[in-house]
Amino acid sequence: MALKNWFRLDNSAKLYPFITTKDSQNLFRFTVELAFDIDKNILQQALDTTLKRFPSFAVRLRRGVFWYYLEKNEKQLLVQPESDIIMEQITAHNCNDFCFRVMYFNNRITFEFFHILCDGSGALKFIKSLIHTYLTLLGLDLDTENKILTADSPIDPREYEDSFAENYKPVKLKDINITNLTGSTSQAFTLPGEQFDHLGKGAITADLSAKQVLAYCKSNGYTVTHFLGGLFMYSVYMAKGRFVKNPKDITLFIPINLRKLYKSVTLRNFTLFSRARADIKKQDLTLEYFIKIVQDSIESCYKKEYLDNNISTTMKGERLWIMRIMPLFIKHLVFAINNEKSLKKPTKTATFSNVGIADLPKSFEPYVKKVTFMLHACPQVPISFTAITTYDTLTIAFVRLLKDTDTEKFFINYLANLGFDISVSSNYWEVDDAL
Repeated sequence: MALKNWFRLDNSAKLYPFITTKDSQNLFRFTVELAFDIDKNILQQALDTTLKRFPSFAVRLRRGVFWYYLEKNEKQLLVQPESDIIMEQITAHNCNDFCFRVMYFNNRITFEFFHILCDGSGALKFIKSLIHTYLTLLGLDLDTENKILTADSPIDPREYEDSFAENYKPVKLKDINITNLTGSTSQAFTLPGEQFDHLGKGAITADLSAKQVLAYCKSNGYTVTHFLGGLFMYSVYMAKGRFVKNPKDITLFIPINLRKLYKSVTLRNFTLFSRARADIKKQDLTLEYFIKIVQDSIESCYKKEYLDNNISTTMKGERLWIMRIMPLFIKHLVFAINNEKSLKKPTKTATFSNVGIADLPKSFEPYVKKVTFMLHACPQVPISFTAITTYDTLTIAFVRLLKDTDTEKFFINYLANLGFDISVSSNYWEVDDAL
């Protein structure tokens, strides 16, 4: 089934072109580490084949009169050697008009996506399909266990629907609860310190036994997401928060995948955010305090009525008559003013995204060692934190613009002191920057 030549951006994606600056673009990154080196030519063949199965990825961003939109891209997306710059901005020039890139280095395949195209869950389905095609082209016989959208599987039109629009329930403007969507408008604590230039990003990853971490969390009555999110906030507090004269709230944004609750199979964006906010003006806060904040925040958000209201709120803003008739250049002016306010008053300390289990078939295990997931960081929110599980490997990743690594050190040392076996790696960008 072929995709029509163009389609509207999903409700979430509409925002991203307006908040992109020379220093910030909403990108995320997956790296798949195989048990052997990558064959560039076979990878290119796998990419060409996979794109035919995923037409909503074979598009380019275009400017309309009122909104941006996506148009079918007839060009070829070429695989390229992996850059040492993590999540360099995606442009029409460096990605042949596509909204993502595919790179290789030794035994790694790396994918970087502009969030306008999809979220982490949608991207992971595309990646798993490409890996399956790549391994098959190498002559391997694999059982997919119905976990892969293979290159020859039929295309479901629901895969590229806007699930926000599909689940929108018309509401009156007076019944919209804006606070539920935006959360507190108070300024959040941001990690201070010297930053790399606009291209530089440091990355630290840590691998643990997923079974070991899960057993620990279950014994203490919380999920892995609650534990890791709480520990990150605690690490910020211990490394920086208690030493500032006028501490602001530590605010962690945590994406909530809406697909299961709304029975959606979309490959595009379909997430909302939980906002865990901790008042650090109190003295001698414990890890349990922060875990409870994350737990309460997620549980209060993951309710159908609450999410219905937030979906209606986001869609209502898009469907207001003033937004429909406002030309694109005027929208840019409005967002530029709002962006300027955000620069002076950031509302989050960091984003933490746990995409959960990569859910690869057992037949992949001899060939796929692990998957790593990363989110962008920007000057106003200079650190991000992510997690993904591949078989029994839980991979945690920090991406930062800061030269300082106090938060990461505290976080990893705390896990080590709990008795977890940890393997840590870094891109050592802070060392390269000093040369």
